[in-house]
Amino acid sequence: MRNQTARVALAACLFTAAAAAQAPASEDNRRDAGDGTLGARLEWLRSQAPQGEDYSLRRLFQESHGEFMNRRERFKPQLELRASVWPNQRINHEPGSFEMLGYGFNLEAQTLVSTDGYLILGGYYNARRYQFSNAFGSRNNASGIPDDTLHAAGGRIGFGVFVDDNVLFEVEAAPGAWSDLDGTLHTEDFDMPSRMTFTFRTSPGVFVKIGARYNQVFKDAPVLPVLGLNWEISEHFRFDLDAPERVEFSWWPSAATGILFGAQVTGAEYHVRTSLAQQQANPPGRGDVNVQEVVAYLGLMQRFNDYTSLAVRAGLVIAGDYKFTSGATGFDIAEGALDQAFFADVSFGINF
Repeated sequence: MRNQTARVALAACLFTAAAAAQAPASEDNRRDAGDGTLGARLEWLRSQAPQGEDYSLRRLFQESHGEFMNRRERFKPQLELRASVWPNQRINHEPGSFEMLGYGFNLEAQTLVSTDGYLILGGYYNARRYQFSNAFGSRNNASGIPDDTLHAAGGRIGFGVFVDDNVLFEVEAAPGAWSDLDGTLHTEDFDMPSRMTFTFRTSPGVFVKIGARYNQVFKDAPVLPVLGLNWEISEHFRFDLDAPERVEFSWWPSAATGILFGAQVTGAEYHVRTSLAQQQANPPGRGDVNVQEVVAYLGLMQRFNDYTSLAVRAGLVIAGDYKFTSGATGFDIAEGALDQAFFADVSFGINF
Protein backbone atom coordinates (compact mmCIF):
# COMPACT_ATOMS: atom_id res chain seq x y z
CA MET A 1 0.00 0.00 0.00
CA ARG A 2 2.80 2.43 0.83
CA ASN A 3 5.89 3.51 -1.06
CA GLN A 4 8.60 2.03 1.21
CA THR A 5 11.51 3.25 -0.92
CA ALA A 6 10.32 6.84 -0.75
CA ARG A 7 9.97 6.70 3.00
CA VAL A 8 13.45 5.28 3.49
CA ALA A 9 14.99 7.89 1.18
CA LEU A 10 13.31 10.81 2.90
CA ALA A 11 14.16 9.42 6.34
CA ALA A 12 17.81 9.25 5.29
CA CYS A 13 17.67 12.88 4.16
CA LEU A 14 16.11 13.83 7.49
CA PHE A 15 18.89 12.08 9.44
CA THR A 16 21.68 13.61 7.35
CA ALA A 17 20.29 17.11 7.50
CA ALA A 18 19.64 16.85 11.25
CA ALA A 19 23.28 15.98 11.81
CA ALA A 20 24.36 18.94 9.69
CA ALA A 21 22.16 21.28 11.70
CA GLN A 22 24.16 20.53 14.87
CA ALA A 23 27.28 22.24 13.46
CA PRO A 24 27.96 25.95 14.14
CA ALA A 25 25.84 27.96 11.73
CA SER A 26 28.49 30.47 10.65
CA GLU A 27 32.10 31.46 11.01
CA ASP A 28 31.06 34.61 12.85
CA ASN A 29 29.36 32.52 15.51
CA ARG A 30 32.57 30.67 16.29
CA ARG A 31 34.59 33.86 16.59
CA ASP A 32 32.02 35.54 18.85
CA ALA A 33 31.52 32.59 21.18
CA GLY A 34 35.09 31.52 21.61
CA ASP A 35 34.32 27.81 22.08
CA GLY A 36 31.66 27.62 19.33
CA THR A 37 28.69 26.69 21.57
CA LEU A 38 25.38 28.52 21.53
CA GLY A 39 25.46 29.07 25.29
CA ALA A 40 28.93 30.59 25.12
CA ARG A 41 27.91 32.90 22.30
CA LEU A 42 24.88 34.19 24.20
CA GLU A 43 26.96 34.67 27.34
CA TRP A 44 29.58 36.62 25.38
CA LEU A 45 26.91 38.85 23.82
CA ARG A 46 25.34 39.55 27.20
CA SER A 47 28.72 40.49 28.65
CA GLN A 48 29.29 43.02 25.82
CA ALA A 49 25.80 44.55 25.95
CA PRO A 50 24.80 47.61 27.96
CA GLN A 51 22.80 46.77 31.08
CA GLY A 52 19.15 46.06 30.25
CA GLU A 53 19.78 45.26 26.57
CA ASP A 54 17.80 42.23 25.29
CA TYR A 55 20.07 39.52 23.92
CA SER A 56 17.66 36.61 24.25
CA LEU A 57 17.73 33.80 21.70
CA ARG A 58 14.40 34.97 20.24
CA ARG A 59 15.63 38.54 19.88
CA LEU A 60 18.81 37.45 18.10
CA PHE A 61 16.87 35.16 15.74
CA GLN A 62 14.39 37.91 14.92
CA GLU A 63 17.16 40.39 14.22
CA SER A 64 18.84 37.98 11.78
CA HIS A 65 15.87 36.23 10.17
CA GLY A 66 12.62 37.85 11.32
CA GLU A 67 11.94 39.65 8.03
CA PHE A 68 12.63 36.47 6.03
CA MET A 69 10.23 34.41 8.16
CA ASN A 70 7.49 37.04 8.13
CA ARG A 71 7.53 37.63 4.37
CA ARG A 72 8.24 34.16 2.95
CA GLU A 73 4.55 33.08 3.08
CA ARG A 74 1.21 34.50 4.12
CA PHE A 75 0.05 34.31 7.70
CA LYS A 76 -0.72 30.83 9.03
CA PRO A 77 -1.72 30.25 12.69
CA GLN A 78 0.17 27.76 14.82
CA LEU A 79 -3.04 25.92 15.80
CA GLU A 80 -5.98 25.56 13.41
CA LEU A 81 -9.35 24.08 14.37
CA ARG A 82 -11.22 23.21 11.14
CA ALA A 83 -14.62 22.08 9.93
CA SER A 84 -15.92 21.63 6.37
CA VAL A 85 -19.06 20.52 4.55
CA TRP A 86 -19.21 18.76 1.15
CA PRO A 87 -22.89 18.24 0.22
CA ASN A 88 -24.29 16.20 -2.68
CA GLN A 89 -21.00 14.85 -4.06
CA ARG A 90 -21.09 12.33 -6.94
CA ILE A 91 -18.69 10.09 -8.84
CA ASN A 92 -19.05 10.00 -12.62
CA HIS A 93 -20.95 6.92 -13.88
CA GLU A 94 -21.58 5.64 -10.32
CA PRO A 95 -25.10 5.48 -8.86
CA GLY A 96 -26.01 7.45 -5.76
CA SER A 97 -24.30 10.32 -3.98
CA PHE A 98 -22.67 11.16 -0.67
CA GLU A 99 -22.18 13.98 1.78
CA MET A 100 -18.99 14.52 3.72
CA LEU A 101 -18.38 16.40 6.96
CA GLY A 102 -14.76 17.12 7.76
CA TYR A 103 -13.33 18.24 11.09
CA GLY A 104 -10.03 18.24 12.95
CA PHE A 105 -7.03 20.30 13.96
CA ASN A 106 -3.46 21.00 12.89
CA LEU A 107 -0.71 22.13 15.28
CA GLU A 108 2.70 23.25 14.07
CA ALA A 109 5.03 25.31 16.24
CA GLN A 110 8.68 26.30 16.01
CA THR A 111 11.06 26.00 18.95
CA LEU A 112 14.32 27.92 18.60
CA VAL A 113 17.51 25.94 19.25
CA SER A 114 20.02 28.46 17.87
CA THR A 115 20.14 31.91 16.34
CA ASP A 116 19.97 30.22 12.92
CA GLY A 117 17.79 27.16 13.51
CA TYR A 118 14.60 25.78 15.03
CA LEU A 119 12.75 22.56 15.63
CA ILE A 120 9.29 21.95 14.14
CA LEU A 121 6.93 20.17 16.54
CA GLY A 122 3.20 19.51 16.42
CA GLY A 123 0.40 17.10 15.66
CA TYR A 124 -2.79 16.68 13.65
CA TYR A 125 -6.14 14.97 13.55
CA ASN A 126 -8.50 14.98 10.58
CA ALA A 127 -11.77 13.11 10.20
CA ARG A 128 -13.98 12.59 7.15
CA ARG A 129 -17.52 11.54 8.05
CA TYR A 130 -19.16 10.06 4.93
CA GLN A 131 -22.92 9.60 4.64
CA PHE A 132 -23.78 7.58 1.53
CA SER A 133 -27.11 7.26 -0.23
CA ASN A 134 -28.50 3.71 -0.44
CA ALA A 135 -27.53 3.45 -4.11
CA PHE A 136 -23.92 4.57 -3.71
CA GLY A 137 -21.57 1.63 -4.33
CA SER A 138 -24.38 -0.70 -5.41
CA ARG A 139 -23.17 -1.11 -9.02
CA ASN A 140 -22.32 -4.83 -9.41
CA ASN A 141 -22.77 -5.30 -5.64
CA ALA A 142 -25.61 -6.76 -3.61
CA SER A 143 -25.72 -3.60 -1.50
CA GLY A 144 -24.04 -0.21 -1.28
CA ILE A 145 -21.41 1.15 1.09
CA PRO A 146 -22.41 1.79 4.72
CA ASP A 147 -21.68 5.19 6.26
CA ASP A 148 -18.10 5.43 7.44
CA THR A 149 -15.64 7.80 9.12
CA LEU A 150 -12.03 7.98 7.98
CA HIS A 151 -9.42 9.20 10.46
CA ALA A 152 -5.91 10.60 10.09
CA ALA A 153 -3.94 11.25 13.28
CA GLY A 154 -0.27 11.67 14.07
CA GLY A 155 2.56 13.98 15.01
CA ARG A 156 4.84 16.45 13.27
CA ILE A 157 8.60 16.67 13.71
CA GLY A 158 11.29 18.44 11.75
CA PHE A 159 13.67 21.35 11.75
CA GLY A 160 14.71 24.44 9.82
CA VAL A 161 18.19 25.94 9.53
CA PHE A 162 19.46 29.00 7.71
CA VAL A 163 22.35 28.07 5.43
CA ASP A 164 22.93 31.81 5.07
CA ASP A 165 20.77 34.89 5.50
CA ASN A 166 18.95 34.23 2.21
CA VAL A 167 18.66 30.42 2.17
CA LEU A 168 16.47 28.34 4.51
CA PHE A 169 16.56 24.53 4.56
CA GLU A 170 13.60 22.69 6.12
CA VAL A 171 12.73 19.02 6.68
CA GLU A 172 9.46 17.81 8.17
CA ALA A 173 7.82 14.41 8.68
CA ALA A 174 4.27 13.65 9.83
CA PRO A 175 4.09 9.98 10.93
CA GLY A 176 0.59 8.77 11.71
CA ALA A 177 -2.30 6.40 11.04
CA TRP A 178 -4.86 6.63 8.21
CA SER A 179 -7.75 4.28 8.91
CA ASP A 180 -11.47 3.87 9.54
CA LEU A 181 -10.47 2.41 12.96
CA ASP A 182 -12.95 -0.44 12.47
CA GLY A 183 -10.76 -3.14 14.00
CA THR A 184 -7.19 -3.44 15.19
CA LEU A 185 -4.61 -1.23 13.48
CA HIS A 186 -2.17 -2.96 11.11
CA THR A 187 1.07 -1.84 9.49
CA GLU A 188 -0.94 -0.90 6.38
CA ASP A 189 -2.68 1.82 8.40
CA PHE A 190 0.53 3.76 9.06
CA ASP A 191 2.42 6.15 6.83
CA MET A 192 4.88 9.05 7.10
CA PRO A 193 4.22 11.98 4.75
CA SER A 194 7.47 13.94 4.50
CA ARG A 195 8.80 17.10 2.95
CA MET A 196 12.25 18.58 2.31
CA THR A 197 12.67 22.09 0.84
CA PHE A 198 15.15 24.88 0.23
CA THR A 199 13.73 28.42 0.23
CA PHE A 200 15.81 31.09 -1.51
CA ARG A 201 15.19 34.82 -1.07
CA THR A 202 16.04 36.32 -4.46
CA SER A 203 14.87 39.85 -3.58
CA PRO A 204 13.25 41.41 -0.48
CA GLY A 205 9.74 40.23 -1.42
CA VAL A 206 10.43 37.20 -3.65
CA PHE A 207 11.09 33.67 -2.36
CA VAL A 208 11.70 30.60 -4.54
CA LYS A 209 11.21 27.11 -3.13
CA ILE A 210 12.53 23.78 -4.43
CA GLY A 211 12.52 20.33 -2.87
CA ALA A 212 10.61 17.06 -2.73
CA ARG A 213 7.65 15.62 -0.86
CA TYR A 214 6.07 12.23 -0.19
CA ASN A 215 2.35 11.79 0.50
CA GLN A 216 -0.74 10.07 -0.93
CA VAL A 217 -2.56 13.09 -2.39
CA PHE A 218 -1.81 11.74 -5.88
CA LYS A 219 -2.18 7.97 -5.54
CA ASP A 220 -0.09 7.13 -8.62
CA ALA A 221 2.70 9.61 -7.79
CA PRO A 222 3.43 9.63 -4.05
CA VAL A 223 6.88 11.21 -4.55
CA LEU A 224 6.93 14.50 -6.45
CA PRO A 225 9.17 17.58 -6.63
CA VAL A 226 8.14 20.74 -4.81
CA LEU A 227 8.30 24.00 -6.75
CA GLY A 228 7.20 27.19 -5.08
CA LEU A 229 7.07 30.94 -5.54
CA ASN A 230 6.09 33.30 -2.73
CA TRP A 231 5.87 36.85 -4.03
CA GLU A 232 4.91 39.87 -1.97
CA ILE A 233 3.86 41.95 -4.95
CA SER A 234 3.10 45.06 -2.89
CA GLU A 235 1.99 46.01 0.59
CA HIS A 236 -1.54 44.78 -0.20
CA PHE A 237 -1.09 41.95 -2.73
CA ARG A 238 0.76 38.65 -2.67
CA PHE A 239 1.02 35.46 -4.71
CA ASP A 240 1.78 32.03 -3.21
CA LEU A 241 2.45 28.93 -5.29
CA ASP A 242 3.27 25.58 -3.69
CA ALA A 243 3.15 23.15 -6.61
CA PRO A 244 1.79 20.59 -7.08
CA GLU A 245 -0.85 21.16 -4.39
CA ARG A 246 -1.74 24.83 -3.92
CA VAL A 247 -1.85 28.22 -5.64
CA GLU A 248 -3.31 31.40 -4.12
CA PHE A 249 -3.58 35.11 -4.81
CA SER A 250 -4.49 37.30 -1.83
CA TRP A 251 -5.45 40.94 -1.35
CA TRP A 252 -4.88 42.54 2.06
CA PRO A 253 -6.80 45.82 2.38
CA SER A 254 -5.39 45.98 5.91
CA ALA A 255 -2.76 44.03 7.83
CA ALA A 256 -5.54 42.14 9.66
CA THR A 257 -7.87 41.31 6.74
CA GLY A 258 -7.17 39.20 3.68
CA ILE A 259 -9.31 38.23 0.67
CA LEU A 260 -8.16 34.90 -0.76
CA PHE A 261 -8.54 33.49 -4.30
CA GLY A 262 -7.03 30.09 -4.95
CA ALA A 263 -7.06 26.44 -5.89
CA GLN A 264 -5.94 23.43 -3.87
CA VAL A 265 -5.61 19.66 -4.18
CA THR A 266 -6.43 17.63 -1.06
CA GLY A 267 -6.55 13.91 -0.47
CA ALA A 268 -5.12 10.83 1.22
CA GLU A 269 -5.16 7.04 1.30
CA TYR A 270 -6.93 5.16 4.12
CA HIS A 271 -6.96 1.51 5.09
CA VAL A 272 -10.52 0.31 5.76
CA ARG A 273 -12.38 -2.76 6.88
CA THR A 274 -15.92 -3.41 8.13
CA SER A 275 -17.18 -5.31 11.14
CA LEU A 276 -18.75 -7.82 8.78
CA ALA A 277 -15.53 -8.07 6.79
CA GLN A 278 -13.53 -8.72 9.95
CA GLN A 279 -15.63 -11.82 10.61
CA GLN A 280 -14.84 -13.28 7.21
CA ALA A 281 -11.95 -15.71 7.05
CA ASN A 282 -9.01 -16.16 4.69
CA PRO A 283 -8.46 -13.48 3.67
CA PRO A 284 -10.14 -10.96 6.00
CA GLY A 285 -12.06 -8.23 4.22
CA ARG A 286 -9.89 -5.15 3.96
CA GLY A 287 -9.09 -2.57 1.34
CA ASP A 288 -7.67 0.84 0.57
CA VAL A 289 -9.70 3.99 0.00
CA ASN A 290 -8.20 6.84 -2.05
CA VAL A 291 -9.81 10.26 -1.92
CA GLN A 292 -8.78 13.37 -3.81
CA GLU A 293 -10.52 16.70 -4.37
CA VAL A 294 -9.43 19.63 -6.55
CA VAL A 295 -11.16 22.80 -5.41
CA ALA A 296 -11.29 26.46 -6.40
CA TYR A 297 -12.23 28.88 -3.63
CA LEU A 298 -12.88 32.42 -2.48
CA GLY A 299 -12.04 33.11 1.14
CA LEU A 300 -11.74 35.66 3.91
CA MET A 301 -9.11 35.70 6.66
CA GLN A 302 -9.53 37.98 9.66
CA ARG A 303 -6.97 38.44 12.43
CA PHE A 304 -8.66 39.73 15.59
CA ASN A 305 -5.40 40.25 17.50
CA ASP A 306 -1.92 38.70 17.75
CA TYR A 307 -3.38 35.45 19.13
CA THR A 308 -6.65 34.65 17.35
CA SER A 309 -7.89 34.59 13.75
CA LEU A 310 -10.72 33.22 11.62
CA ALA A 311 -10.69 31.99 8.01
CA VAL A 312 -13.74 31.11 5.91
CA ARG A 313 -13.67 29.63 2.39
CA ALA A 314 -16.33 28.53 -0.09
CA GLY A 315 -16.10 27.32 -3.66
CA LEU A 316 -16.43 24.47 -6.12
CA VAL A 317 -15.07 20.98 -6.38
CA ILE A 318 -13.83 21.23 -9.97
CA ALA A 319 -12.18 17.81 -10.26
CA GLY A 320 -10.97 14.88 -8.20
CA ASP A 321 -10.57 11.14 -8.08
CA TYR A 322 -12.17 8.63 -5.70
CA LYS A 323 -11.65 4.92 -5.11
CA PHE A 324 -14.08 3.74 -2.44
CA THR A 325 -14.75 0.29 -1.00
CA SER A 326 -16.60 -1.13 1.98
CA GLY A 327 -13.67 -3.41 2.79
CA ALA A 328 -15.76 -6.53 2.22
CA THR A 329 -14.13 -9.35 0.26
CA GLY A 330 -15.09 -9.29 -3.42
CA PHE A 331 -16.63 -5.80 -3.29
CA ASP A 332 -16.68 -4.06 -6.70
CA ILE A 333 -14.97 -0.75 -5.96
CA ALA A 334 -16.79 2.53 -6.63
CA GLU A 335 -14.27 4.71 -8.42
CA GLY A 336 -13.93 7.57 -10.86
CA ALA A 337 -13.74 11.34 -11.24
CA LEU A 338 -15.81 13.62 -9.04
CA ASP A 339 -18.59 15.72 -10.51
CA GLN A 340 -18.56 19.45 -9.84
CA ALA A 341 -20.17 20.39 -6.52
CA PHE A 342 -20.14 22.96 -3.71
CA PHE A 343 -17.94 22.94 -0.59
CA ALA A 344 -17.27 25.29 2.33
CA ASP A 345 -14.94 25.30 5.31
CA VAL A 346 -14.08 27.41 8.34
CA SER A 347 -11.04 27.42 10.60
CA PHE A 348 -10.31 29.15 13.89
CA GLY A 349 -6.64 29.98 14.46
CA ILE A 350 -4.66 30.38 17.67
CA ASN A 351 -1.11 31.68 18.09
CA PHE A 352 0.88 31.24 21.27
